[in-house]
Amino acid sequence: MTTSQDMTMEMAITRQSTENMEYVRRLLREKQPGFSAALELAVMLAERELMSPAMPCGACAAEGS
Repeated sequence: MTTSQDMTMEMAITRQSTENMEYVRRLLREKQPGFSAALELAVMLAERELMSPAMPCGACAAEGS
């Protein structure tokens, strides 16, 4: 059974992780905007595929032809 102290610690860790991720993304956008855009696109495509693996994306369908 988790205690309220465990939940508070988990929330703090989650918040810090989110802040760190946002900081790294912002820094990468400033220093390497092209690479940042490519990574964001890759993340978006991967998330789309994970949400709907039975529905191939346009790029995946084009590879098969």
